[in-house]
Amino acid sequence: MVMMGVCLPGVLHALTKPLPTDSIISTQQLNEVVVATERNKASINSVNSTLGTKAIDKAIGKTLAALLEQVSGISSIQTGSTIAKPVIHGMYGNRILLINNGARLTGQQWGADHAPEIDKNSFQKIEVVKGAESVRYGSEALGGIILMEQKSLPYGLATPQGHLSVMYGNNGHRYAMAGMAEGKIPGSKGLAWRLHGTYGNSGDQRTAHYLLNNMGYREANVSTALGYNRGAWRAELNYSLFDQKIGVMQSAQMGNENLLQERIRLGRPVSVTPYSRTIGYPHQKVMHHTAILRLSYHTATWGSFEWQTSYQHDNRRENRIRRMNNSDIPTVSLRLQSVQNTLNWNRWHKAWKSEAGVQLLNVENHSERGTGVVPIIPNYTELAVGGYAVQKYSGDKWGAEAGVRTDYQHTQADGYDWTGQRYGGRHNFTNFTYSIGGHYRPTPRWRLTSNFGMAWRAPHVYELYSNGNELGSGMYVIGNKALKSEHSYKWITSAEYRAPMVRVRADAYLQWIENYIYDEPTHSNIVVVAGAFPVFAYKQTEAFFRGVDLDVHFTPIATIDYHLMGAAIWANERGTGNYLPYIPSARLSHTLTWNPRCRGKLRPSVGITHRFVARQNRFDPKTDLINFAPRAYNLLGFEAALEWLLGGKQSLQITLMGDNILNHEYKEYTNRSRYYAHDLGRDIRCMVKWNY
Repeated sequence: MVMMGVCLPGVLHALTKPLPTDSIISTQQLNEVVVATERNKASINSVNSTLGTKAIDKAIGKTLAALLEQVSGISSIQTGSTIAKPVIHGMYGNRILLINNGARLTGQQWGADHAPEIDKNSFQKIEVVKGAESVRYGSEALGGIILMEQKSLPYGLATPQGHLSVMYGNNGHRYAMAGMAEGKIPGSKGLAWRLHGTYGNSGDQRTAHYLLNNMGYREANVSTALGYNRGAWRAELNYSLFDQKIGVMQSAQMGNENLLQERIRLGRPVSVTPYSRTIGYPHQKVMHHTAILRLSYHTATWGSFEWQTSYQHDNRRENRIRRMNNSDIPTVSLRLQSVQNTLNWNRWHKAWKSEAGVQLLNVENHSERGTGVVPIIPNYTELAVGGYAVQKYSGDKWGAEAGVRTDYQHTQADGYDWTGQRYGGRHNFTNFTYSIGGHYRPTPRWRLTSNFGMAWRAPHVYELYSNGNELGSGMYVIGNKALKSEHSYKWITSAEYRAPMVRVRADAYLQWIENYIYDEPTHSNIVVVAGAFPVFAYKQTEAFFRGVDLDVHFTPIATIDYHLMGAAIWANERGTGNYLPYIPSARLSHTLTWNPRCRGKLRPSVGITHRFVARQNRFDPKTDLINFAPRAYNLLGFEAALEWLLGGKQSLQITLMGDNILNHEYKEYTNRSRYYAHDLGRDIRCMVKWNY
């Protein structure tokens, strides 16, 4: 690994006191000083974790959910190999709020076969808030919040800068490219710009022993930003386009009822065809536009004011194999538009910070006519209004905050079902939420954080009125119009210890949920034109979640780092004690990394990773299609990287990574396609990144 430099026998290891989450982050690198000033969005009194540029870059060609699994307590719920949603402490879907540069992501994210419509590669950092943070952000934050932020525009940059990354992965023969350029407009005072693009292409991916036909994808994304900074004023305009086409596994879509039972019994495709890059039918195609305008004004006397408006347009088309050569006509074609407006104010007065804001959200969703298929959900509109206030105190050793919020949401749905009957209705939801939290540092090495919060969410129109089959999962889903809004009470406490050779953090939480919504099989099948499908129906119950996350770094010498993460969740119905479905099983991963310190311009590193996922023994066969959960599995991975400093701002980094390098055949319990296929086999990826 060290061919052009001489490794130093000793290293300098400095222990720095961790900064509060609300403070400005400053980082320094030897031989080249890099100063980054970014204000974290998460509160210092919340339990949160941050993924930076390095982690995001290495995840090129992978899903957002796979990237977030680098945080303890985070897993994913999948539909096949390319559709995945993040899971925080057993919560997923509309219980996890995704924030894109201050705007909540609105799109067709209902159902397990709809992944977030966002390009993770365009962000500099991603913060994961594990507590119930509905006071600042409103409904749908029961499990937590994922805050995705681009770095500040380079208003004072003398020369343009950026990076270019390319990646190739052997599983699916896929490749991806991502590039960014930014700078200051010449001759201007306070004008800056940024341009980012991502492209991905994959053919059929494979398990350990067979191909997953029609499981390729195409992805082309672009984002741009323009900003003006003058004294106390700042104005920024952002636009992004997410364009993705995903193939859907054919073995979960075709055949009569007998073939359906045979596919479930085998647990793998009945037939496999040779590899192809073609994305045939069935498939999904999503195009998501986002435009954000942000104006801010900062004063020493009255505090800071920020107004942000955003517009999102989401167009989803789902095509199935249809008779009479009509496969090119989508069976599902949904168009969603949303407009958000937020006005926030905050002010520091010595150790006290006051914060308040109001938010307005309007959503309109309708189905395209002429598909020849009854839409799975009716057309609907949503209007949501909310206001909040937070008071915070920050001392030398401790801090605390308390916040309250009130929300009103009006939902109106209208459509015709497959019998020609009109259905839908109006729903009004009014909720009051609150949160209290604090942190305490008894010594420089110890930090304790605790937060208790109430959160809520209204049932989605999909949960109320759906009547059709999900394209990706191969399930027929029936809604329940009598569903009530969910109410959650979550208490999470974190203890962190930092010393020169070890860093340990343990998070424990309790969560009570009233009217918890989930779908479970009716143990009946339905035969439609597209084939035979198992029927799932939505229901509600009182739920109790609790669990613990562990994150340990052990550095016996400065060049060696051992990183261990573990998580376990228990989730039951409060009345009966029955287990809830699709709760991630206990898991543990650990990584051993060697980072030799070398003279010259080379920065090598090498590491190996082991991941263990236990069998989900807390499993109720009545809530599943089959009466057993997949067995436990172990996966091995590796990473070898070499960075070459080229002088100035330029550097070249070559990274070779591998997942499931022993090509183990396994199934993940939270993969909704596990009834029909195994998870992915060996994947070796090579990435080259040029910074300039």
